Amino acid sequence: MNGTTGRRAAAGMAIAAVLAGCTSSQGPAWNAYSVGLPNGQHAYQVTCHGIFEGQDTCYTRAREICGNQQVHPLEQVAPLADASATHDVRVLTFQCAAPPAQAPAPAPAPAPAPAPVPAPPPPQKLSLEGDANFDVDRATLKPEARSRLDALIAAAAGATFGTVSVSGYTDSTGPAAHNQGLSERRARSVAQYLQQHGLKASQYVVHGYGESNPVATNATAEGRAHNRRVEITTGEATAR
Repeated sequence: MNGTTGRRAAAGMAIAAVLAGCTSSQGPAWNAYSVGLPNGQHAYQVTCHGIFEGQDTCYTRAREICGNQQVHPLEQVAPLADASATHDVRVLTFQCAAPPAQAPAPAPAPAPAPAPVPAPPPPQKLSLEGDANFDVDRATLKPEARSRLDALIAAAAGATFGTVSVSGYTDSTGPAAHNQGLSERRARSVAQYLQQHGLKASQYVVHGYGESNPVATNATAEGRAHNRRVEITTGEATAR
């Protein structure tokens, strides 16, 4: 017996020396004991002394004793020649331990709530009236007109409208044919600005109506200023 085996045997004898309340059972080549440890816990010991017993005999008996619980070795003694073997044990002191409880699987993270879909902007109508939007007899937009059109584009917030209608009008001053052409040019100028600066629509409808459809009297300067106008109307928005 070398030093390691001697220490194991001594430890085994030390445990055996303090066993209390020991009960036993036996078979042809093994003995099993129910023992009490000094710390008050309960344990078992199996000795396998038959020369024809297999290497796993003590562990087999231990598993029979523990049933559906796990074998938790406290001390095991093996022959010197097989000191490195795992289960060639002739004296096995052990406890029966319940298998470790498995942690419940973590609950799946809740799916993120879909981002709310912003409501499409309502239909809008804008009228560019008076001489602040165009120079006299010109179709080029003035800064004030561009600023008001930019506000309309920003309010749309990237939505696509079904239809954007742009209608141009003049007062009754001057020849009717000239007024018709001027109203058309001004309507086209407004529609072009809106398209180029991001007001989206499935279609643009652009018309010039000349001096027809006045909204005020042409007998006064104030009334004529109201009649010189470009009206922009957006339809329902289809998507954002």
